[in-house]
Amino acid sequence: MAKSKHNVILEYIEKLPEGAKISVRQISSYLNVSEGTSYRAIKSAEKDGIVKTIERVGTIRVIRNEDHLDGHLTFNQVNRVIQGQVLTGTSFLEREITRFVIGAMAAEEIESYLESGAILIVGNREEAQYTAIENGAGILITGGFGASEEIIKRAEASKLPVISTSYDTFSVASVIQRELYSLSLSNSLTTAKDLMIKQNDYSFDIEKSRYRYTAMDKVTLLIHEDKYLGAVKSSDLKMIDASNYQGFLIPDIEASSISTLQRIRQIMSWQQLNIVPVVEDSRLLGIVHRRDVFKNVETPKLEANVSTDELVSRNIMIEENKIHITVMSFMTDELGTMTQGSHMDLIERAVKAVLSNYDINSYHIDSMNVMNLKLIQLNQELILEGQVIDIGDQFIRLEVVTASDEVVYSKVSMLVQYYKK
Repeated sequence: MAKSKHNVILEYIEKLPEGAKISVRQISSYLNVSEGTSYRAIKSAEKDGIVKTIERVGTIRVIRNEDHLDGHLTFNQVNRVIQGQVLTGTSFLEREITRFVIGAMAAEEIESYLESGAILIVGNREEAQYTAIENGAGILITGGFGASEEIIKRAEASKLPVISTSYDTFSVASVIQRELYSLSLSNSLTTAKDLMIKQNDYSFDIEKSRYRYTAMDKVTLLIHEDKYLGAVKSSDLKMIDASNYQGFLIPDIEASSISTLQRIRQIMSWQQLNIVPVVEDSRLLGIVHRRDVFKNVETPKLEANVSTDELVSRNIMIEENKIHITVMSFMTDELGTMTQGSHMDLIERAVKAVLSNYDINSYHIDSMNVMNLKLIQLNQELILEGQVIDIGDQFIRLEVVTASDEVVYSKVSMLVQYYKK
């Protein structure tokens, strides 16, 4: 059966390299079809996400972003968050868990819920544990109980992990729910990688003749072969060459592929930009366009009613007047930016760490001045360092600086009243 002209056009577009320009007239001429047919096919391709129309540039070929996986927790991730002990099956911890089953019913009823790749959360009920192994499911034993030699032997033979934890079943289920929420949020975030397109019209190789280059925006991205050099005002191009370009560079307008939508919006708003370059390892990966950044994006609506204090305490490391922590999903908003509440919680923990060095345990924060310099994003490794500026009989003046990779993200100065024993 002959292919329709519409499908022929779509196949032609899909074979084009990323960044290639297309137009109604060009497709009509090349494939000998009417302009109306070409127009409808291009609009269909745009809905499918394989082309994108950019103002003053035209329609270009883009690649669908399909890197966000639904994902499942692995046995290893579960073991980490519940601080468990692996009784057997260490080699199989990286397997994904397909289903979580709480063994609160009779053993014969549990079987209908089990499947290969599942994990049974249960106490010291050997009959239920046998049923899990027979159905290809791993076991998470709660309440601090161990497993019998026979259970260990059967699990080893079936290549299944058996994990023990001191937590009760309800606590384990709550922690796992929180981890699933974090995984879901991470996979739902919109990042620069999702919005990025490859488009050479905005970049200029500084070693080439500028007289053949026509600026497409008020900002031009300077490159040399595969290396990204920086961004300059297009109006300055006539004065720029390889020896002096560094004096014309616009600072802090690049994003990485994992930069969140909120971070890109901030860069564009502060600098009044239409494009933001996406750069990694000194390579220009592509650009994010203003139109895609500020259009209405549906954000994930996730809920979890589990307390986060314990999870923060587990993942935080205290070093004299410093605390180290990686920003987790539940500490961010729906756009992947750390919430003010979560940040303040960490600051209070840093204050407590500093004051404990002075044997001060009874105090309250009298006043506080916060300077937020940059947005803190999901998965950033933070160091909060507290320094005492002045100490009196009743008050302490101190400062807490939040930094990541030696870049300061916030400074908080405060006056703390303390009480002597």
